[in-house]
Amino acid sequence: MILRDLTVVVPAYNEARRIGATVRRLFDELPKLAERFEVVVVDDGSSDGTAEVAERESGGRARVLRRPQRGGKGAAVRTGVREARGEWILMTDADLSIPLAELHVLAARTDRAPIVIGSKRAPGTTIEYPPLRRVFGGLGQTLISLAVVRGFHDTQCGFKLYRADVARELFAASTIDGFGFDFEVLFLAKRLGYAVEEVPVKVEHQLGSSVRVSSYVNVLLEVLRVNANRVHGVYPPPRGTND
Repeated sequence: MILRDLTVVVPAYNEARRIGATVRRLFDELPKLAERFEVVVVDDGSSDGTAEVAERESGGRARVLRRPQRGGKGAAVRTGVREARGEWILMTDADLSIPLAELHVLAARTDRAPIVIGSKRAPGTTIEYPPLRRVFGGLGQTLISLAVVRGFHDTQCGFKLYRADVARELFAASTIDGFGFDFEVLFLAKRLGYAVEEVPVKVEHQLGSSVRVSSYVNVLLEVLRVNANRVHGVYPPPRGTND
C-alpha cells in the first residue's frame, strides 16, 4: 500500500557519521512508498555537525530542525510531530536499522487503526541484537507491560506510523523526553481509546547504537514517572474507543 501524504521524522543526536547515508536512502526509497512526502530531521543539540551534514547530503530537500540543546529522543520526536505537515507521520531511527521497505507492512494496517507500530518481539520477528541487549530489552518490556501499558510485545521499537491528528494529540499530552516517551504515548493512546496495531518487522543491530545500560536505568525512572503522573491527574481523563 502506498500512503498519500507522509512525513518521516528522524530524531538525531551526534549522527554526523551516518545521517548523510540515511537521508540519501530516504529520498531514494520514499517515492516508492508515498505519493507525497517530506523528511524532517530533528537535530537534538548535536555537537558534531549532524544538521549541516543532513542539509548537505539531502541537497537541501530535508527539513532540518535544530534544537539548541539536547533534550532527549522523546523531546526530538515531539518537535518533529509538532512541525510535520503530512497526513501520516512515520518515526524512524537515524540508523535505519529497520529497512524503510517495512513501511509497506505498517501502511497495510492503516485501515484498521490510526497507530501502527513495528515490533522487534512479536511472533515472526528475528532479532539480531547482542545477547546483553536482548536480555535487558526483554526485562524492560516485561516491566513496562506490568506497570504501564499491556497488550504489546514491544513498545520501544523506533519504527512507528501515526495518523497526524492523533500523533499531535498524544504528543501534546506526553511529558517524557527520554526513551520512555514510546511507552508513555502508547499508554495515552490506550487511555484515550485509540486503536493500535502491532506488526513484526525486520531489524538488524547497528554499530554505534545510542542505547546503553544507563538507558534502561532511565527507563525504570520513566516508568515511575508515568505512574506518578497518572496518580496526580497529569494526563487527560480516559475516554471510550475513538478511531
